Amino acid sequence: MPKITLAGENSILIYFGDKIDAFLPEKIANFANQLKITFKDSVISTTPSYTSLLVSYNLNKMTYHAFKGSVESLLKNDLVNCDQIQPKLTHIPVFYDKEVGLDLERLLDEKQMDLDAFIQIHSHTEYLVYAIGFAPGFAFLAEVDERIQAPRLDTPRLKIPKGSVAIADSQTAIYPGESSGGWNIIGRTLIDLSFDNPENLEKFQVGDKVKFYPISREEYLSNGGEL
Repeated sequence: MPKITLAGENSILIYFGDKIDAFLPEKIANFANQLKITFKDSVISTTPSYTSLLVSYNLNKMTYHAFKGSVESLLKNDLVNCDQIQPKLTHIPVFYDKEVGLDLERLLDEKQMDLDAFIQIHSHTEYLVYAIGFAPGFAFLAEVDERIQAPRLDTPRLKIPKGSVAIADSQTAIYPGESSGGWNIIGRTLIDLSFDNPENLEKFQVGDKVKFYPISREEYLSNGGEL
């Protein structure tokens, strides 16, 4: 049974587990959808995480005790899997090269691996969206094959180009906009994931899947990619 705790004046936190589990993202996403349907006049927002769901609600519509009790009833009635959202699979083209992969040469040297093998390993997996953050649209994807896993940089970079594809430990991600960060940069996508397009804020949802595929330098540049 998930645990509910007070998270703020008008927020609760629902814990679905105490460790990262590949089954949790879809389960949490489905329950968030169920809450929005059941309490459409009361729920303000839902923010899923690796093992929990933060829910903000309208205190003018429902008290904490009433809302918590109603949520507990949904959980007890095993409605977590009702109104399931079908996970979406998004394919992302990536130019894997030392020109844009700022850490690629070092990683290949550390792993004693050639570029083709590295690309095959990284692009072979369908990655699950576990969480969204540290910025809107930044999707934490897992799990990266242990053969190419790499820890975060000791000193984060102040400037990482938008569209950079990166690895940190067992996770991989895409930087939707230019920002600082400490992940290992292995390539870049030409797909615009920036916030200039408001639709990109909903590009990835917890429980969705992402698969990368390699493209050549010529494909990357001819389709608007930047070096």
